[in-house]
Amino acid sequence: MPMKLLEAGFFLFLFLSLYSYGIYPLLLFLFAKIMRTNWKSGEIKPKISIIISAYNEEEVIQEKIKNTLELEYPPEKLEIIISSDGSRDRTNQMVADVGDPRIVLRAFPERAGKTACLNRVVPEAQGEIVVFTDANSMFPSDVLLKLVRNFSDKNVGLVTGWSKYVRKGGGEESTGIYSRFEMWTKHKECLISSCVGADGAIFSIRKNLFRLLRDDDINDFVIPLQVIKQDKRSIMDPGVYCFEEPSQGASGEYHRQVRISTRTLGAIRRNIGFLNPFKYGSVSFFLISHKLMRFLVPFFLIGTFGVNLLLLGDSYFFLVTLAGQVLFFLIGVFSILEIFKGKLGGFIKFFLITITAQFIGWFRMLTGATDTVWTSQR
Repeated sequence: MPMKLLEAGFFLFLFLSLYSYGIYPLLLFLFAKIMRTNWKSGEIKPKISIIISAYNEEEVIQEKIKNTLELEYPPEKLEIIISSDGSRDRTNQMVADVGDPRIVLRAFPERAGKTACLNRVVPEAQGEIVVFTDANSMFPSDVLLKLVRNFSDKNVGLVTGWSKYVRKGGGEESTGIYSRFEMWTKHKECLISSCVGADGAIFSIRKNLFRLLRDDDINDFVIPLQVIKQDKRSIMDPGVYCFEEPSQGASGEYHRQVRISTRTLGAIRRNIGFLNPFKYGSVSFFLISHKLMRFLVPFFLIGTFGVNLLLLGDSYFFLVTLAGQVLFFLIGVFSILEIFKGKLGGFIKFFLITITAQFIGWFRMLTGATDTVWTSQR
């Protein structure tokens, strides 16, 4: 193969590898300046139903209920539903013991998965606005007031927040840095039209926009698509967030990312019509750039590395680029093995775990694997 063609292939793979994490955010920043479309925000207090998804959460459920009951919102306009997906520990009894009229326990005898439980619980919710969250996600006291103000705009159908990942007694984790990057990206997207995806730990919709999901759907990705399909906007509010502890160790994060990757790729395949820019405009561009291209990064990196090997004898430049790639991956591996520590190592470790999980996610999705239930990594 001619060297010029190989060089072109190298730079193409390098461009594609960097696109979703570097080039796409730059394009978003520019487009948000040129094509900005604001939405109204005002003081409203509609009835809210908070749905807390739980599975064997005896370690945190009391803290979560206490945290929710103390939120700044009129008590008569707040319903709190605990959706317990076949819990076998003391979760259900702990909820029943609270005795607050705002608490509703929906305890399912057999595990069906988070999404399957939402299909049963959401239609019964009394609130005009439904807020989705998890048992281990703690809210700031004013989060509901900040969240509902966005629904004063009738074109807004979904509002998502983001998760701050902080260990007790420690600083922000590498997963938290990635979460901030996701928050920034989604906020820029919604300044143009609608953001792609929500944060499953804290997002909300108008109840009348909810449509039943497949049991293996990843709800925080498919529900926003449902909202957009009904000609409503999906909004990220940076002032709406929750606190979470990150997964325990590299293994826990890897398994979480594999599950997310498999389900998201399956959802993209089943909703492939959203990739049509003639019908969905900027949302198609966001979906391709933010999701699809990012899930293809493992293959782009393999292509970059492989072509770089073939170009080693061409010039010293390609020797330097190969050395840079090897050094990058070694830092990540040493960080996973806890030989190397620090913020840079932690970030590269998280990146390597993510792209490895994405690669496995492709294989699992293409072979028909599904994940309808989850197991807490705490």
